[in-house]
Amino acid sequence: MTSSDSLEENISLFLYKNCDELKHDFLALKTPRDIASLLEVSYERLTYHLYRVPESIKYAEFSVQKKSGGTRTISAPSTALKILQRKLSQVLYSIYDPKKPVHGFVVTRSIVTNAKQHLHKRFVLNIDLQDFFGSIHFGRVRGIFMSPPCNCPEEVATVLAQICCYAGKLPQGAPTSPILSNMICVRMDKELRNLAKDFKCTYTRYADDITFSTNLSNLPKEIASIYPDHTKAVILGERLLPIIQNNGFQVNERKVRLQHKSKHQEVTGLTVNEFPNVKRSYVREISSMLYAWDKFGLSSAQQKYVEKRSKELNTSEDKFPPFRKVLRGKINFLGMVRGKDNEIYRKYLAWYRNLSRRTIKD
Repeated sequence: MTSSDSLEENISLFLYKNCDELKHDFLALKTPRDIASLLEVSYERLTYHLYRVPESIKYAEFSVQKKSGGTRTISAPSTALKILQRKLSQVLYSIYDPKKPVHGFVVTRSIVTNAKQHLHKRFVLNIDLQDFFGSIHFGRVRGIFMSPPCNCPEEVATVLAQICCYAGKLPQGAPTSPILSNMICVRMDKELRNLAKDFKCTYTRYADDITFSTNLSNLPKEIASIYPDHTKAVILGERLLPIIQNNGFQVNERKVRLQHKSKHQEVTGLTVNEFPNVKRSYVREISSMLYAWDKFGLSSAQQKYVEKRSKELNTSEDKFPPFRKVLRGKINFLGMVRGKDNEIYRKYLAWYRNLSRRTIKD
């Protein structure tokens, strides 16, 4: 077999069994050969892509700019490895039972369902976990496969972890990383939910974003409090912080925020004072993009947008997707948050469609 003998040439891209069948087959795994059978690939191909393909070919690494500043490293698997991971993620979704507080990487849940849990609250506390995927190392991944509900033999768990990990940790960019991160966080989610319940608070997690909220007159000090000397905005409570640390994560102290109802409250990027909503600046940006396209044409609008964003993010202009795709994505997101009957959403969608038809005619 050569490197050009690609996995995707001869196998399907997805598994076509239902969840019960996938769960049954997964729980019956005894040997690495069973893994190959589960993923519908020959054992020789599986071992080739795991052990013979160089690490430099398995993944392509690149950086993307964060809106909040700094960069995020994405490790994108090769097509062949990505197919294996995509299939394995299907299997893992049949195993994982998402609990109520978890809203990230869960079907039918989103940043909107996450934000709705914290509407009309006196206090909203936001916590960000530092290097979320990078904190989940190979040993933790193998351990989760060996523990309930997976209960895989050690040899099987090792191979499964090798499929999912890169450079000894979960790569941000692999199809298996989101579902595995949720499986890793099961114990932490349970402990934080119980903590919230003890002190009449609401707890949710969306990936690495943790939120507590309450209508109590004061946020319980066991969860968080304000520094008396105001040298820092917030100090996390003696009950909360150890739970996060004992589960193998660290808090990004720069992104800890305690928000009172008298001020702007935000959860996973959405305003939650009255109802889930995007920022006003987001709506203005959509309007500006539509206006630029309407007045100056698509090509000019694209160029001006790319120039502006590349300066804001200090990155190359060739790294941006097409203007129309970005704009449609923003309008769709507005509709998801505000609802498809929202007047502004319907107005912008109609404007976009009219411009698209006009552009085709031209």
